[in-house]
Amino acid sequence: MQRESVFGIAGAVLLVTAGITACQVDAAAAPTGVARVVKDTDDEAVVELSDGRRVSLRYQAGTGLLERHRSANGKAWSRSKTVYATKTDPCRGIDLKALRATVTVRANFGPYCRDGEPPTESVAAVGTGGLGKWDTRLTKDWDGWDRVDIARDGRSATFSSKSSAGTTTLAWRAGKGFGEVATTYKKLGERFLGTWRAEDGSHEVTFRQSELNVPASATVETLKGPTCRVRMDVINIWEDRVQPRGAKVLEGEKTTYCPPEEFNSEYVVETPDGPMELRNLGDTTPLVTYRKP
Repeated sequence: MQRESVFGIAGAVLLVTAGITACQVDAAAAPTGVARVVKDTDDEAVVELSDGRRVSLRYQAGTGLLERHRSANGKAWSRSKTVYATKTDPCRGIDLKALRATVTVRANFGPYCRDGEPPTESVAAVGTGGLGKWDTRLTKDWDGWDRVDIARDGRSATFSSKSSAGTTTLAWRAGKGFGEVATTYKKLGERFLGTWRAEDGSHEVTFRQSELNVPASATVETLKGPTCRVRMDVINIWEDRVQPRGAKVLEGEKTTYCPPEEFNSEYVVETPDGPMELRNLGDTTPLVTYRKP
């Protein structure tokens, strides 16, 4: 589960992956330029690049994530270089991926992470060419990147993670490094968009579409009685129902259905041209019925 929203896109290619999602395939069947997995353990991942060089990323207690590489002729390994320095405990596994001379790394750290606690430090890193320099981006209090895709020419890569709320991405470009983390939130269906007024005229609900880095929202405003205006994020979205979360009071004070009870309420529009109902979860009896003015 993502605990904090943070907050970017290249063509995907089939790659050999090392780390917690590792699988090995016949090198003869792999696309040109794909690396071969040599080692895959909790604390170290090693791949052989298409030009014969080998690259190792490993955890070192109290130091962090270290990289070294070896030439194709099998000479000695280079001196270890710190790609990411931390004294935080590592999580299980390192994901090391490479295409031609572009190498990407995903790694996570956090207290008691190997005992099941979520990471507090998620690292994305990219090395190219002679691997003398690595671009690194840290994201805190984030459950980690699910995958990375490297463009066929190796000059760009996109780290990504999906959730029920949407997709978060982090783009890397050769010569430019990492861009900004961006989240594309799930879109609301057209049937919800606009303003809905309660049949008793007590209050109304206005739904707005999501934008880049901004989730869809619902604003509830009273039309009678005590003043109340609240804004809620809408990230749990289905075709015919939505569940708002995180009510923020914009004006006045909270009152009945402004906002609805969090984690126990949903707005339902069963048909594109039908009314909207506020219901308790698991109950088909409407608390409030709304129609568009």
